[in-house]
Amino acid sequence: MPEVDHSTSSHEGSSPTRQETPEPAPGTRLQGNLGVFDLVIMVLSYAGPLVVVGLFGAFVIGYGVGAATPLAVVLVAGGLCVFTVGYVAMSQSLSQPGALYTYVTAGLGRVLGLSSAFLANLTYLMFGVTLHSGLAIVLKTFIGSLGGPEIPWQLIVIVSLAVTGVLGHFRVDVSAGIMTKLMVVQVIAVLVWNAVVLVKGGPQGTPLDSFVPANLSNGSLPIALLLLITGFVGFESTAVFRDEVRDPNRTIPRAAYISITTIAVFYVLSFWASAVAYGPDRVVNAALSDPAGFFPASVREYLGSVSADLVSVMLVMSYLCGVIAAQNILSRYLHALGADGVLKWNVGRVHPRHGSPYVANILATALLIVMFVPFVGGDPEKPYTVLAAAGVLALLLLLTLSSIAVVVYFRRDGSGSSTWKTVIAPLIAAVLMVTLTGFGLLNLDVLGATNILTAVIFGTAVLGAVVALVYRRVQPETYRRIGRSQV
Repeated sequence: MPEVDHSTSSHEGSSPTRQETPEPAPGTRLQGNLGVFDLVIMVLSYAGPLVVVGLFGAFVIGYGVGAATPLAVVLVAGGLCVFTVGYVAMSQSLSQPGALYTYVTAGLGRVLGLSSAFLANLTYLMFGVTLHSGLAIVLKTFIGSLGGPEIPWQLIVIVSLAVTGVLGHFRVDVSAGIMTKLMVVQVIAVLVWNAVVLVKGGPQGTPLDSFVPANLSNGSLPIALLLLITGFVGFESTAVFRDEVRDPNRTIPRAAYISITTIAVFYVLSFWASAVAYGPDRVVNAALSDPAGFFPASVREYLGSVSADLVSVMLVMSYLCGVIAAQNILSRYLHALGADGVLKWNVGRVHPRHGSPYVANILATALLIVMFVPFVGGDPEKPYTVLAAAGVLALLLLLTLSSIAVVVYFRRDGSGSSTWKTVIAPLIAAVLMVTLTGFGLLNLDVLGATNILTAVIFGTAVLGAVVALVYRRVQPETYRRIGRSQV
């Protein structure tokens, strides 16, 4: 049962958007001037569509449903859009930043709310390490291909952490401007390849096998859906920038839906082009026999060797966008906890000039360094694979909690929103997320996750709940501020 603090919940008959909530501490409100396009670029950068198409896509096609992968993309995008219905309703009813942390607190209480906050920070830490590891892999390979020196991957990670740490110190608009320039180049390049492949055709012409529903039974649809979720990561983070966007009640919903739709269209075209380039009957074998060369070989065949070399450059750019976005998202989740007083040491402070979460940004960098420690003696592929899979499982748990929180919140507080937005869509989303989480737990070996990391995920969620209970007993004022919601 979600907790209800009756001493602070005397708002019967009022809309949830007007209820009193604990005010943030002075000097903790972030500043920015992001629009819809900026937020969409932030999500695209974090999701890394070029990485998914250029590297990860081979595994999706090989272990998933082969040529029918575009249809699986549509299913994933549809499910995430259903989740976003409730997500948007919450973002328009609650004016606090904090995204999933805030929403779970408002719906399910402070104990589960802080549990979700701990889980969210672990999720984005794992994704952050994954992206920095990926950047180290592709940059090290690229430098080697040019005949350059052998650079330790650990050194590349240190430099990338330093760069993202410096960028995170400044106003979010600075990072958004850099990511926009890098992302536009990548998207245009892949779309050109898509167009050439689909116009010229492959060994079997330009078949439409990718859009035949019966082909979803070829292979493993659950694995395809789980792997594809990774390619949409970041869509759920739009609300964490609430204080830094123009007109958040319009910007956040539009950015969320546009992000999902844009990514979906990009993947549908790209995976269809892959099936056409190799032929529906051969695409799975091609993907499994040489995952790293699957995409570059096709680019070389259709656009020439120079374009194939440029793919390596663009992969570096894509990962660079990803680590910048990861730093921004993680630092804002940490900042939310600092602004609420859950984290001390001025973590919630905002830079007086740049309006950035500069203390939380430093903490984010420090935590990423700590996360890398267990992996420094091995290869970068290890953190890249195992933490990506664990991050997806953690994110699915967060999305499940959020969907349930939407239903409970609007049922308790009342709202003019439709039943579809506040009950039906969130319940459908919760069922979908629970199902996918179950698939993930049953297929840890395929995803590359481990039982230890799975235990860490659930242990972190439990730790957050325990910390909330401790605060309730020894620091009730701090406890009351968790999520800045009247619950």
